Amino acid sequence: REASGKWVRVNKTPILDMKYRVTGLFEGNTYEFRVFAENMVGLSKPSPSSDPIKASRPITPPGPPINPKLKDKTKETADLVWTKPLKDGGSPILGYIVECQKTGTTQWNRINKDELIRQCAFRVPGLIEGNEYKFRIKAVNIVGEGEPRELAETVLAKDILSPPEVSLDVTCRDLITVRVGQTIRITGKVKGRPDPDITWSKDGKVLVQEKRVEIVHDLPNVELQVKEAKRSDHGKYIIAAKNSCGHAQAFAVVNVLDRPGPCPVRNLKVTDISSDRCTVTWDPPEDDGGCEIQNYILEKCESKRMVWSTYSSSVLTNYANVTRLIEGNEYIFRVRAENKMGTGPPTETHPIIAKTKYERPGRPDPPDVTRVSKEEMTVVWNPPEYDGGKSITGYILEKKEKRSLRWVPVTKTAIPERRKKVTNLIPGHEYQFRVSAENEVGLGEPSLPSRPVVAKDPIEPPGPPTNLRVVDSTKSSITLGWGKPVYDGGAPIIGYVVEIRPKVEGADPEAGWKRCNVAAQVIHTEFTATSLDENQLYEFRVSAQNQVGLGRPAELKEAVSPKEILEPPEIELDASMRKLVTVRAGCPIRLFAIVRGRPAPKVTWRRMGIDNVIRKGQVDLVDTMAFCVIPDSTRDDSGKYSLTLVNAAGEKAVFVNVRVLDTPGPVSDFKVSDVTKMSCHLSWAPPENDGGSPVTHYILQKREADRKTWGTVTAELKKTSFQIANLVPGTEYFFRVTAVNEYGSGVPSDIPKPVLATDPLSEPDPPRKLEVTEITKNSATLGWLPPLRDGGSKVDGYIVSYKEDEQPADRWTEYSVVKDLSIVVAGL
Repeated sequence: REASGKWVRVNKTPILDMKYRVTGLFEGNTYEFRVFAENMVGLSKPSPSSDPIKASRPITPPGPPINPKLKDKTKETADLVWTKPLKDGGSPILGYIVECQKTGTTQWNRINKDELIRQCAFRVPGLIEGNEYKFRIKAVNIVGEGEPRELAETVLAKDILSPPEVSLDVTCRDLITVRVGQTIRITGKVKGRPDPDITWSKDGKVLVQEKRVEIVHDLPNVELQVKEAKRSDHGKYIIAAKNSCGHAQAFAVVNVLDRPGPCPVRNLKVTDISSDRCTVTWDPPEDDGGCEIQNYILEKCESKRMVWSTYSSSVLTNYANVTRLIEGNEYIFRVRAENKMGTGPPTETHPIIAKTKYERPGRPDPPDVTRVSKEEMTVVWNPPEYDGGKSITGYILEKKEKRSLRWVPVTKTAIPERRKKVTNLIPGHEYQFRVSAENEVGLGEPSLPSRPVVAKDPIEPPGPPTNLRVVDSTKSSITLGWGKPVYDGGAPIIGYVVEIRPKVEGADPEAGWKRCNVAAQVIHTEFTATSLDENQLYEFRVSAQNQVGLGRPAELKEAVSPKEILEPPEIELDASMRKLVTVRAGCPIRLFAIVRGRPAPKVTWRRMGIDNVIRKGQVDLVDTMAFCVIPDSTRDDSGKYSLTLVNAAGEKAVFVNVRVLDTPGPVSDFKVSDVTKMSCHLSWAPPENDGGSPVTHYILQKREADRKTWGTVTAELKKTSFQIANLVPGTEYFFRVTAVNEYGSGVPSDIPKPVLATDPLSEPDPPRKLEVTEITKNSATLGWLPPLRDGGSKVDGYIVSYKEDEQPADRWTEYSVVKDLSIVVAGL
């Protein structure tokens, strides 16, 4: 029974032994027991009660600690950690004993001799550097020491070296933003063996402990505090850790929010000043205070009043158009930047006066005189560099004789062009000219005078031709090209003289020259010298000639020899030719390309397809341009065209795709089927050429064979088949189908021969009531009636056959074909 409780029988059957295991007790409760003896007569009185006993587990020493391992070590200490045993022996663990064995010995020495270790970690002191040790750990409860657990590996007493590791807290890894006056806090952890030296820096400057800067190093925890933050404290803060094993660093970016400044907006200027308005422009301040500039505040002030007024407090751009100024007044403007923290310092402009910004034009350069004769000169000039802000409307040209002081206008009105032919001059007199530009504001200053020019006819030969060069060459010829002389001597160039001589070393510069164009004057700026020796070097020179005579010659820079130039063909297609060329029907197709090659290649245009040639069209070759023009294009001109060049150096071909936008071509495979006397079925395939645009529908028409007009059956047919109904039996019909696209109705397609509205033909039924109407010894007369059905066609005749009785059933002999309903069979 439980103490002071009711007695309860434990065993249901008698116990023969002198002991019994009682189960079903509750842990922590106190129980008493008594025993009865039993014989055949019955039960004895109960024994005296046992001493009260508490139901509890039996207490044993604890099990071994779990997973002991080395956490850290130095040359003198070792840090051990472990986990408490799975079994505590029925009594709480009171502590742990750590024992040590030096390698090479068998003796285990207890480390914590005075008291038990309460935690599952212990630093073993007093190790000797360089020695190896084994460690084991025992758990202790109220009964005593448990089974020991030994570390898996031996421990060598020496310092652990590791390079520094620096990691900032998560809140410090991105941008750290604080307001002015707040505290900047950067925290993190630094690890390393031995303990590293730690340095904080910003923008290359090392930070030290001072009034506003507080540095805390409680390894592994580190912290930097910058109190009462200023705008200048923003930037990149770097923490660097260094020890004998290496170094590491991390950084944090700090933004300190403040009003824009301390520098105000930059490059404040006033432009486009007129009588009542101007434009104020500026650049943002160098420092926006750490947050976006929201707007600018623009103020203005009249100099004579010196009272500032706000023109706009919400300018979003870096310029403002100021209006409603008073003409002639002097103004000053100032601008301040504003962000969410407040407004920055202002910047002021220089005083400006509200007036029109346009002026009279500047002074042109001195004019030039060209084409001088004894009674007239042509004067040309350039516009002035400064037009005063308004377009030049004209020029005033003045003249004077060199010895005169008075300038005389050449015309009464302004000259719109920049050249003027001055007439009615006095022959032999020397003239100077000057010019003035004019705009809406007024007339500008005159230019400096031109050089003095005498009014007389030109008497000088022309200058030398320009840019003399070899433009082509073959085995027996050289083609030269040049430009006109810069100076024609005052008279038109009437021709050129080309001279040649074989190259001879040390020859007299003027000896041995022979004129190439003996028969006639060279008018063009190109000449081909022929019948040359390809093994000989030649020198050339060219002189220009006017009515006075020959000018100075231009010589080819170096001697040349004739040689064949081979260049493979090249074709340069215009960008519009490289893609699909699309034209409307009736418009010409123009294909062109730049062609090159030496010798000149043979040019061939083709259209890829059945004929592979262009049957119509005009093919031209003008200089280096190859043309193919097909007038009045139709849908049949759509396709792929090729341009082929062939010369001795090679072959080249390009292709151009052309689409002619036209109505569709005729449908294909147009046929009639299932003809009856009342209906028929028509079918066809879409046209092979859709005219460059998809077919939208078909128009179906019919007409009777003896009529000429067509009637429309349906004008909006989307399919390529149709069932014709309501035909007149026995009538012949023609049918026609026309495809339609966005450009209109195409070419109609007719059936080749008329269709008769009749049922399909079949064999006629047999004749009826065949009888022998008369018979003789060698003939028989037969008669019969027509068949009920003629098979859809008129009966053309009747076939009469006979056989003798004794012959097989299939041995009939044809006698005759008749059209009547009777016959006399003779010769029997």
